[in-house]
Amino acid sequence: MTDPTDLAILKALNQNCRLKVSHLAKQVHLTAPAVAARIDRLETDGVIKHYTIETDLTKMGYQRQVYIQVGLKQRQHSAYLAFIQANRNAIRHHYRTTGEMNYLIEGAFFDSQALDAFLQALSQLATYRVIDIVAEAF
Repeated sequence: MTDPTDLAILKALNQNCRLKVSHLAKQVHLTAPAVAARIDRLETDGVIKHYTIETDLTKMGYQRQVYIQVGLKQRQHSAYLAFIQANRNAIRHHYRTTGEMNYLIEGAFFDSQALDAFLQALSQLATYRVIDIVAEAF
């Protein structure tokens, strides 16, 4: 069970996962060993699953960032999952969802042509709706 101090640690790590334990200890008013022990416990308990970085996709050349809602055609589930695996480099996240659409893809493509090719192949397996990202809100 997390307490307010754990939540403060998680919030700080979420903002900067490379934050030094000594700096984090000052923020949450504990000693560095106490913070390190809490982080170890949060990792062991599975609260902290992994550490990651956030990249600027535009600076990496991915000019088309989209969300794609996917509704599978009948009996296409295995073929769809194989398609997703084959196109893993273009997919940042893949979620199973509720409602009339079965999945949500967060994708990043170098250009409109790459997105179009992906959607053409996807259309053989599913219906879809594309939600274009205009700008990041925060």
